[in-house]
Amino acid sequence: MTNTYQKLVRILQLSSILIILFSAIAKSQDCSTTITIKLNNINGGYHIGQKVTLTSKSDGKKYEQNSNNLGEVTLIVPCNEVYELTIPNYANRIEMQSHNGGIMKKTLTYSATMVENAKNFALTDAEKVSIDKVAEKLPDSTAIAGYRMATPTNPDYFVSVKVRIVDFGNKPIPDEQIVLKGLKRNKRYIGKTNSSGVISLFVPKGDMYSLSFKYHKDYSSVEYRYTKGTTEVELSISYLGTKEIERRKNEEALRIAELDRSLKAEREKFELDCKKRKISLEEGYRLEWERMRKDYKTDDNVIIDVLNRNKWFEKLIVSDLTGSMQPYSVQLSVWYQMNYKKEKNLQFVFFNDGDQKSDDQKVIGETGGIYYSPSKGLDSLGRLMSKITANGDGGDCAENNLEALIKGTKMANPYKEIVMIVDNNSPIKDIKLLNKFNKPVHIILCGVNGGSILPDYLLLAWKTKGTIHTIEEDITAIAKMSEGQEIKIGKITYRIMGGEFVRITDV
Repeated sequence: MTNTYQKLVRILQLSSILIILFSAIAKSQDCSTTITIKLNNINGGYHIGQKVTLTSKSDGKKYEQNSNNLGEVTLIVPCNEVYELTIPNYANRIEMQSHNGGIMKKTLTYSATMVENAKNFALTDAEKVSIDKVAEKLPDSTAIAGYRMATPTNPDYFVSVKVRIVDFGNKPIPDEQIVLKGLKRNKRYIGKTNSSGVISLFVPKGDMYSLSFKYHKDYSSVEYRYTKGTTEVELSISYLGTKEIERRKNEEALRIAELDRSLKAEREKFELDCKKRKISLEEGYRLEWERMRKDYKTDDNVIIDVLNRNKWFEKLIVSDLTGSMQPYSVQLSVWYQMNYKKEKNLQFVFFNDGDQKSDDQKVIGETGGIYYSPSKGLDSLGRLMSKITANGDGGDCAENNLEALIKGTKMANPYKEIVMIVDNNSPIKDIKLLNKFNKPVHIILCGVNGGSILPDYLLLAWKTKGTIHTIEEDITAIAKMSEGQEIKIGKITYRIMGGEFVRITDV
C-alpha cells in the first residue's frame, strides 16, 4: 500500500514553484542575486519566524534571515553559486543556483508537522545502506523499452515515477526522449514517451534527479528522499517538444539563408553601381544617406516614435549599422537632426559585424567592427555612418550585439541609459556572452511584423532587466516576468520555459 503521507510529501514537493527572473545589476563589478523565499502553510497562513539559511556549496558561507509575518525572507547572495536551502520545519533538501544578476523567487507549501512526520517514516542508516548497495549494482545507463520499466525486485527501495510530457496546449507529446539522471549516484534512465506522452520508470530513493531533453539539459529537478514503504509520484512537464524545436530550427535556418543571399546580392549590386559611378563605397553610402534623409518619408517611424515616447536621459545609443539597417540609420539621423541640440551627453556606439572579415574569421567576442563617437553634429554623424556601413561586408545576417554592448560601454564616457537599435530579422550571433553583461538595455526593434520578435532580443531584455520597444508599444513588464509566465506582443504570445522565451502562438 502506498503511504498517504509519502504521497502528500511528493505532491508538496511538486507544488513548490521556482520562479526565476533574471535582472540587471547596475554595477559592472560585483554580481549579486536577490532571492525571495515564501513559506506557505498547507493548512492556511504562513510559517512565521522560521530561520531560512542559504549555505554556499563553494565556501560554506551562510546567508540567514527569519521569515516575516507573510512567511517571506529576502536574501542577497553572490551570483552564479549553488546554495543549499535549509529551514527548521521543512524536511526536504533543496539546492538553488543563483543566476547571473538575478531575482529569484521560491514558494514552498508544506505542513507545520512536516519534519515530525518525516521522522516517523525515516529509514535507519542500515536501511539506507541497503538501498545504496542495490542502487550501486544498477548499470550506469538504463534504456527503457516499451514506455514502461519493469518493476524491480525490491520495490520499496525505489520510487515509481510516472512522467507525462505535454505541449503548451496540454496535448501529449509522443516519442519524446527524456533522460532522468541521479545527481548523487550518476545513474541515468533513458526512454521515450508513449502515444499518451507518458513514460513510467523506477528510480532508487535517496537521490536528487534532473530531467533533461535533447535540447534542454537539467530542464527540471526533484529529490526523492529515503522513506519507508512504496512511493508513487506523477510528474507533468510542459514542453515545446524536440520535433517542434527541430522544425522551428530548420525553418529559421532557411529564413536566415535566404536573408543572407538577399543581403549579399544587394551589397554586390550597390558595389557595382559605385564602380560604374567611379566613387568609393563609402562615398556611395554617404550620397545614398543624404538622398534618403532629404527625401525622408515612411510609415515606419519606429526609431523616431520610440525615442519621442520615452524620455531617456544621457543616452548611449548602440546601433546596428549593417547593410539591412540603412533605412533605419537614416531614420536615426532624422531624429538626431531634430533633437541633438537639446540632448545632453548623447553618445553613439555603432557596429557592423566585423569590418570586412569573412564569416570564418569572426570569433565570438572578437569579431570587431565597433565604433564609438560622442555627439558632434549631423555631418559628422553621416560621415561616420557611411564609413561604418561601407566597412561591413554584408555577410551573414547574425550580428555581434553582445560584443558591441560589452566593448561599447567601456569605450563610452559616463551615461545613464543604454538604447540599442537592432534589426529584428537578425539573430544575436554572440548570445552566449549574455552572462558577461548586466546593464539594463532599452531595445528598439526595427522590422517587426505582427509582433513576431526573435527570442534573442526578448532574452536580452529580460536578463538585463531592460525593455522592448516596437512602433506600436513599449514593453516594460518583461523585466518582472518569471519562469512559466507569458507575454503577448502584437498577435503573438511568448512563454518563458527553461530560462528561454518560446513562441506558443502558431505563425
